[in-house]
Order: sequence, then structure tokens, then C-alpha cells
Amino acid sequence: MNKRFYYILAIIILLAGACICEQIMVDTYLGNMEEIVYNIIEEVENATDVSTPAIYNLIEDAEETWKGYEENFCFLVNYKDIEEIGVEFTKMKIYILENDVTELKASLAEVLYYTDSYHQIMGITLQNIL
Repeated sequence: MNKRFYYILAIIILLAGACICEQIMVDTYLGNMEEIVYNIIEEVENATDVSTPAIYNLIEDAEETWKGYEENFCFLVNYKDIEEIGVEFTKMKIYILENDVTELKASLAEVLYYTDSYHQIMGITLQNIL
């Protein structure tokens, strides 16, 4: 009886530890993406012309950062559930080349929306634990 109790306790502690690590990782990565996007929004707001190499490079850097995060998130959720941000970064590059400020801002707002909704998808739930 005692051994069985210790095994069950060890499993519960491991699951709790995994959940806490997962939540910290999700909060950190999504928080970093939100900060990056807010920095890009600030640059776009201050620019008269968005088709500049500086803004394009910001988008590319954000996309590379997201790809790194996305690789880690694939262990937590289905890739199809989190691919929207990558698609938005591709759209943003096109909007920059076309100098379409309105669509670029809308796309940045969508990325913020997705990062917020991903907190709910990847949060600690019984489904994610199992």
C-alpha cells in the first residue's frame, strides 16, 4: 500500500510540475510576442512610409522568433491550431511591399488577437494534462 501511494504521489507531482512549466513557457512566449508586436505597431504609427527596410526587418525578426516558439508549441497543441500567426506575418510582408498601412495595422491587430486567444487554448486544462 505504501509503495502504491508513493507512486501515485510521484505521478501527481510530475503532472503538476509539467503543467506549471507549460504555463510559464506559454505565458513567457506569448508575452514576448505581444511585446514584439506592440513595438512594431509603435514603429508603424511613427512612420510615414511603411515600405522601409527597417519595418520589413522587424517583421522578419518577429516571424523568426515566432517560428522558434511555434516549434515548442507543437509539443503542446496541434499545429493547425496555432498556424494563424505565421500566416499573418506572411501577409504583413506583402502589405509592407504594397505600402498598405491599413491592412498592416489590421494584421498586427490579428496577431495580438491570436496571442490572446492562444492563452486560452494552451492554458492549464484537464485536456492538456491528459
